[in-house]
Amino acid sequence: MKKIFLGLFILGTLGMAQQNYEVYIKNGVKISQSEADRDSKEIDKIINDKIISRYNNEGKKVLMEKSKKLYNKYLNDLLSSKIKDFPKNQQQPLKVFLSKLSGIVAQNGLNEIDKMEISVKEISFLEKNKAKVNVLVKYKDTDDEIDDEIIEGTFKKSGITDKEMEHFEKISKAKLDKFYKYFEEEIKEEIKDSDYGEKVIEIEIKKVNGKWQIDFDYNDLINEMLKGLEDSFKSMKNDIDD
Repeated sequence: MKKIFLGLFILGTLGMAQQNYEVYIKNGVKISQSEADRDSKEIDKIINDKIISRYNNEGKKVLMEKSKKLYNKYLNDLLSSKIKDFPKNQQQPLKVFLSKLSGIVAQNGLNEIDKMEISVKEISFLEKNKAKVNVLVKYKDTDDEIDDEIIEGTFKKSGITDKEMEHFEKISKAKLDKFYKYFEEEIKEEIKDSDYGEKVIEIEIKKVNGKWQIDFDYNDLINEMLKGLEDSFKSMKNDIDD
C-alpha cells in the first residue's frame, strides 16, 4: 500500500510557483549582467507559463483522471495477490478492508497535492543563447513512514485482537469503523510530521531568432508521470508475488 501511495504522491509534485532563483554565467560566456538579468526574467516567465501554470490549470485535472483509472485497473489485481493465501471465507472481507486502507492512504496523499511547491531554482547561461534551468520540486517525503507498525498499533487501539484476526470475516463493523478512523488519524499525523524532500529537474532552453524557446511536449510530461505511477504498481505487485 505504501508504494501505491508513493506512486500517487509523485503525481502531485508540481505545485505552487515561487520567484526566487539564482543566476550563473559559465566562464567564458560573453553576456552582460543586464542581458543576463533580462533573459533570466524571460526564461523564468516561460517556465512558469509553459510548465508550472499550465500544469496547475490543465494538467492536474487530466493527470488525476488518468491516474484514478490506472489506480482502479491495478488495485484489484494487487489486492487479489495479497489475499490469495488466506481462507476463501476471509478473502472478500480482507479485500474490502485492504481496499479501504489503500483508499485512505491515497486520498490523504492526494490532499497534499496543492501544498507541493515547484519553482525555478537556478538559471545557468551555458552560452549566450543557451541556458540550463534547474527546477526545484519540494514535497512531503513519506518514504518509510507508513509501515506495519501503524497498522498493528491501530488494531490494538480499535480493540481488534489477534484471535479476531484469525477469523477476519467475523470482526464487527463497529470495530472496523473505529480502525478506519484511527488509521486515518495516524496517516494524517505521519504526513504532517514527515520531512520535506527535494528533487531537481534540469531543463535546457535556447534563444532562437532573438526569443527564448523551450522544446517541450506537455503530453510527454503527463505520460512520464503516469509511467511513474504504473511502475510503482508493478513494483508493489512484484514484491507481493515474491
